[in-house]
Amino acid sequence: MTIRHMTVPLTATALLAACASGPSGPPPYDPVGTYEFTAMAEGQTITGTMTIEADEDGYTGILRAETVPMPPAPIAAVEVVDQTVTILADGPEGPLTIALTVTETGLEGTWAMGDGTGSFTAVRGN
Repeated sequence: MTIRHMTVPLTATALLAACASGPSGPPPYDPVGTYEFTAMAEGQTITGTMTIEADEDGYTGILRAETVPMPPAPIAAVEVVDQTVTILADGPEGPLTIALTVTETGLEGTWAMGDGTGSFTAVRGN
């Protein structure tokens, strides 16, 4: 086989390898923004705002409840893996973890703090 005839199989192999290693789905979710959230806690609906900002070390922000008397909860960390978002905050009763999945309308998931758990949804403002 001459060098000229070898280039076609090598080119085809390179193209197939490039296609196989290409992106497979949407890019990781960008969580930066201000959201309106709704959380359920022991049958009570809690609404408020959540702001996530980028900084040199990752993400920070704050959660503010509107329907219950609760101090603002600083967001200590936000981890994004593809279309899932995990938020760690300093809740009024200890560490607060919010695990969310990106949906067509926003974010949906659960929260956990101490012995409490419940649902959590958030919609980014315009």
